[in-house]
Amino acid sequence: MKKIFIHGWSFSSQIWKDYREINNSLFIDLPFHGTNRKYKEHNIMESFSDELLEIIEKLKEPVTIIGWSLGASISILTALKKPKNLEKLVLVGFSPKFKDKTLGHNPVAVKAFMLSLRMEFKDTILTFRKTASDKEFREIPIPEKNGALKLLKEFVDLDLKDKLEKIEVPTYLIHGIEDKIINYEGSVFASKKIKNSYLTIVEGNHAPFLEKPEIIINLL
Repeated sequence: MKKIFIHGWSFSSQIWKDYREINNSLFIDLPFHGTNRKYKEHNIMESFSDELLEIIEKLKEPVTIIGWSLGASISILTALKKPKNLEKLVLVGFSPKFKDKTLGHNPVAVKAFMLSLRMEFKDTILTFRKTASDKEFREIPIPEKNGALKLLKEFVDLDLKDKLEKIEVPTYLIHGIEDKIINYEGSVFASKKIKNSYLTIVEGNHAPFLEKPEIIINLL
């Protein structure tokens, strides 16, 4: 089975360094992140999920997508396109609607964060990373500003609440109970909407897989 890993906003595929030894795995950078710098700046999430769909359907084997945060939303968008050989989703720190106090993050704080990014992009990114993962990860390149802001705006405006019932593949939801980026209630909500879903709430922040790789590895 092919394992496809998709990271969260502001990081890169380098965040999966502890998973690089997993056989038959593919690590993809989000648009404007890591090595994926040149990308069109309209309908970014849908376009990227279309590309992911094409990658999956070219593979001649079953596929599991592991998506974190914004990468989890990309995973859902891709699953909604129903690739025939997609067998499983593993979603970490997922929110069906980020701009929502209960299911994601307080809209007032989101607005302040977007303003801070426009004024002090690099410093705000590093602060965000530390809030998400307890570490700034300075070795991971800062994303390209304009494109990354447009991608984030799409994520902030995305509402998947009414589409979750259309997901047909087994879906494993993992969420850190101390997550300061996305309320764990987002995954709780999703677990009630996705028919074949399994919810695990763990001790940890927005990136519990960094301290406990086994929470993902045991599902692969």
